[in-house]
Amino acid sequence: MQKIKDELITLLIEHSRILYSVVSDMGVYYSGWSEDYDANKDSLEKKKGKMQLSEEEGDTIKIRLITEFSEAGSQGLGDYITLVLKMDSVINSALEFVDMLSFIDGKVSDEIKKRYHNLINSLIKMSGELKKTIKNLRDKTEDVFNNTTTIHEIENDVDKIYREFLHYLHNDKDLDIRVLLLIRDTIFSLEALGDKIHDVADLIRVLNYQ
Repeated sequence: MQKIKDELITLLIEHSRILYSVVSDMGVYYSGWSEDYDANKDSLEKKKGKMQLSEEEGDTIKIRLITEFSEAGSQGLGDYITLVLKMDSVINSALEFVDMLSFIDGKVSDEIKKRYHNLINSLIKMSGELKKTIKNLRDKTEDVFNNTTTIHEIENDVDKIYREFLHYLHNDKDLDIRVLLLIRDTIFSLEALGDKIHDVADLIRVLNYQ
C-alpha cells in the first residue's frame, strides 16, 4: 500500500505544479488586462490558451489517477483521488475568472484595479503554499500542519479583501450597473477559488494523519 500511496502523491505533486502555474498565469492575464485590455488583447488570448493547455495537462494526470488507481478506495486511499478532483476544480475557477474578465474592457477605476490586485496576489500565495504543502506530504510531513495553517490564514485575508471589495462596489454610485454585475461575478469566482484551495488544505491535513 505504501508504494501506491507514494505513486499517488508523486502525481499529486505534478498536478499541484500545474495548478500553481494556472493561478500564476491568471495573475499575469489580469496584469495585462489592467494595463490596457485593447492593446494587449492578442497576448491575453495567448495567455488564456496557455492556461487551457495546462488545464488539459492537469486533466491527463487526473484521468491517470482515476484509471490507474481505481483500487485505491478499497485500500483506504480514496481520499487521494478526491484530492485531485478538488484541485482540478481550482484550475476551473481560474479559467472561469479570465473568461469573465474578458467581458470587461479594463476601463475601470484604479481603486477597483488595486482591489483586484490584492485579491489575486493573495490567491497566488495560497496556491504557492498549496504546492509546497503537497510536496511536504511526501518529503517533510512534519511541516504539513504549518503549511495548511498558513493557507487558512491567507484564506482569511482573501475573505476580508473580498468582503471589502464587494462593499466598495455596492457603494460606488458612479459605476454602471452592468459593469458592477460583471465585476461582482468575477470576484465571486475568485472568492470561490480561495475556498476551494482552503478545502484542499483541509483534506490534506486529514490525510497527513492517516
